[in-house]
Amino acid sequence: MNSLLPPALALHSSRMTEGATPAVDMAQRQAAPSPVLVSGGVETPIVLASPHSGRFYPERFVQASRQPLDVLRSGEDSYIDLLAQPAHALGPSLVQATFPRVFCDPNRAAWDLDTRMFHGTIPSFVRPTERGLAGLGSIPRMTGNQRPIYRARLPFSEAALRIRDYWMPYHTALANVMEQTRRRHGRCLLLDLHSMPDMPDTETADFVLGDRHGAACANLFMETAERVIQAQGFTTARNTPYAGGYITQHYGRPHDGQNAQHAMQIEIRRSLYMDEASRAPHAGFGPLADALTRLVQALLDDFSAHRG
Repeated sequence: MNSLLPPALALHSSRMTEGATPAVDMAQRQAAPSPVLVSGGVETPIVLASPHSGRFYPERFVQASRQPLDVLRSGEDSYIDLLAQPAHALGPSLVQATFPRVFCDPNRAAWDLDTRMFHGTIPSFVRPTERGLAGLGSIPRMTGNQRPIYRARLPFSEAALRIRDYWMPYHTALANVMEQTRRRHGRCLLLDLHSMPDMPDTETADFVLGDRHGAACANLFMETAERVIQAQGFTTARNTPYAGGYITQHYGRPHDGQNAQHAMQIEIRRSLYMDEASRAPHAGFGPLADALTRLVQALLDDFSAHRG
């Protein structure tokens, strides 16, 4: 089974199978990585991003949480950055967060915060949305499976530091890569990569493609994505139940003249490539990585065919 996986992921999987310490625990004892990693140059008009696959859980955060690490990981887009590696090898840049979304979520507006989770004075620039008030803002109050994270309220300064040290570096890096890509190629398409759990009592598509109902990405690219994914035997849905989060909304502006750029959120069903309970990758990992690679190649072909 592990022969289908990249070497680092195969090693991680074998350690989990043998009952050894999970790699995420080992990472906690190492020096904190840079909050964002950017690999590759701007060789193509496509940028790949993985904002939710970070596996470095700060030890202080884990110890302060009322939930064990396994529960904190429930919203993690496990291995999405590794699934994207073969597609990344075609030339697109890859921007990935190393921190987990349960600690700081770059797919929310910076100050989309549930004010009830903090003590002290709350600045006037904090603007919670409905999702923020549900505990799913840029500093989440709830885990991915709806369990409270903290034992007590946090000082607002903790949120401000996380926004400064994690959220802002991620968006600075992503915005810079997209700007460089657009300047070099005259256009840019962001593929914002995520994973999603199976939904009980609901038929879940294999891929959900989000373009904010046409506001974030040209229909040409959406149709290509649907055609290529379906041709490989996967099912797709568009904008239901995920139309795209803050990243898709913020960076997708296909009708902005010379500054136009496109953003497509891609949600992939986790059970296609991993066991959701153990988080161990399985034999579907290789075919799914290949499907992403074919998708990126088809979108690159679209750019070549429509140079105007």
